[in-house]
Amino acid sequence: MTTWQGWQHFATTPPPQPPAPGEPERSTEERLAYHFAFVTVRTPAIDTLTTNARTLMILGQHQQTTARPSLIVTGPAAAGKTTALLHTGRTCHLAHNRQHPPSDHSTQAPVPVAYVLVPPAASAKALATEFARYLGIPVTGRMTRRRSPTPSATPTTTPVCA
Repeated sequence: MTTWQGWQHFATTPPPQPPAPGEPERSTEERLAYHFAFVTVRTPAIDTLTTNARTLMILGQHQQTTARPSLIVTGPAAAGKTTALLHTGRTCHLAHNRQHPPSDHSTQAPVPVAYVLVPPAASAKALATEFARYLGIPVTGRMTRRRSPTPSATPTTTPVCA
């Protein structure tokens, strides 16, 4: 999921559904596959997080002069932060694509949600590098903001932050 293609597959693949009443019993393999899959139960907390994130995305579309609004989710380990954010990201991604479908002549698909993994004390360069990797932009270890090591490479922050 830490690449655009992986996220796109995750976000657009419907989560598995439990069997409907009256359906025949599923095999052990089908039951295990269902429980192993990413199934999130919608709770009031997840609905609130999703609503707040979507609101911030909409507000950010209209912010031109200052920093865009952001969202910080904190909590103890194993509290479900990543699970809640993945569910929220999927919901926001699908909502954005429903309201702004890519045009037939568009060469680049919109990227309303990005899922990157960064360590807690990551630098701005490390974050930009993870976004570049997510978007499939080639990055080398020695790239800096001002110049790149080879003429064919671009500075990390230029294509990511532009």
